[in-house]
Amino acid sequence: MSHSATPPKTDEKKSSDTESNESPSLNKKKKPVPGKGFNKSRRGCYNCKRRRVKCSEAKPECRGCNRMGLICVYPESPLPTLKRSHSTASSILKPRINLDHLRFYSHFLLKAYPPVPHGAEPVWHNVAAMSHEYEFLANAILGLSAQHLTLFHGADYSIQALDLRIAAINGLNEALSQPCLTATDADARYAAIIALTYQSGYMPDAMIEFITMLRGWMFIQTKLVPDLEMSIFRNFTREAFVGSMKQHVALQLTEKSAIALDDYLASLKVVRTLCQGTAEIKYLSALERLGRLAKQSPIEEMVPCYALTNKMTEEEFKAFTEPSNGCARVLLSHFLMLNYALEQHFLSPAPKHFAFCKQISTAWVIRVAANLPSKFQQHIMWPLGIATGLIKT
Repeated sequence: MSHSATPPKTDEKKSSDTESNESPSLNKKKKPVPGKGFNKSRRGCYNCKRRRVKCSEAKPECRGCNRMGLICVYPESPLPTLKRSHSTASSILKPRINLDHLRFYSHFLLKAYPPVPHGAEPVWHNVAAMSHEYEFLANAILGLSAQHLTLFHGADYSIQALDLRIAAINGLNEALSQPCLTATDADARYAAIIALTYQSGYMPDAMIEFITMLRGWMFIQTKLVPDLEMSIFRNFTREAFVGSMKQHVALQLTEKSAIALDDYLASLKVVRTLCQGTAEIKYLSALERLGRLAKQSPIEEMVPCYALTNKMTEEEFKAFTEPSNGCARVLLSHFLMLNYALEQHFLSPAPKHFAFCKQISTAWVIRVAANLPSKFQQHIMWPLGIATGLIKT
């Protein structure tokens, strides 16, 4: 029996048809992607780089620009090839040099360095050079300079000044936790605390911080720099400070200043009724003694004004500087305005001659008076009168 040929299966036919229909498309050549398969041309012209195609680098005109009628321009010099490590890339993305810091550094050398004792400029130039090796010191002098620019030169670097100050304090605290291995280590710590103290004196809300920094200044001077002969600060003695002041002041009290001192002592007599704690009583007694001695030798007594809290114990000082201690605020206001009254004898009123600026110290007293409870108001009348100019010295 004969059989007819079996027809091809429908699926096979479809498959065959599909293959025959698709085969032409498979044979089509894909359009080349510009630049694909070529190495980058680092010396190519700008047009080829923008189009991301390989440049023939023909001079004066490459083939691509010639074909497209473009003006062919090459970089003036070959682009450098950099192999950047992670640290290199990081340093490029986050440059360590801040242009503001350069200005602060220059201003410190010219105007913002602490100006006493007289003739200390070379010392502070040495400190500036030393700061390259001590980051906390660099932050301290830059912060002082930024604050000085903000207060005296109409610029607003207050945020930078505060950031640098915080970094300096943190760095100094860390340094103080380690022993000083060299005299330079001690000098760096001493210079930093002086710079931080002066910066406090330029800050409108830092009265307690100023007092605290003064205490730290004296602590570092006595504990870390006991042998001043080995220090660049060997001339930073009480005698040197007094001698520095004598070059700028009149040696005799004026009649107005003598009257102001009498009023000061009378005011302290009223304040005595407020004093309850040991620290307050000791501080009041020291202020009274300074007032009496200032009548005979006002210049000799200006320097001890800044060391009145140094003999307090840690517990006494902590209680004395508590925000709720209104009596201490009244006493500190008397200290500030006693110093202010004595400073009236300076023949040169430029702020650089003072350990802290007059406008700041008076602002501190006005701020204290505004925040004191009513029961303290009668006790702050004398310092407030000096601060506001109602009492002349």
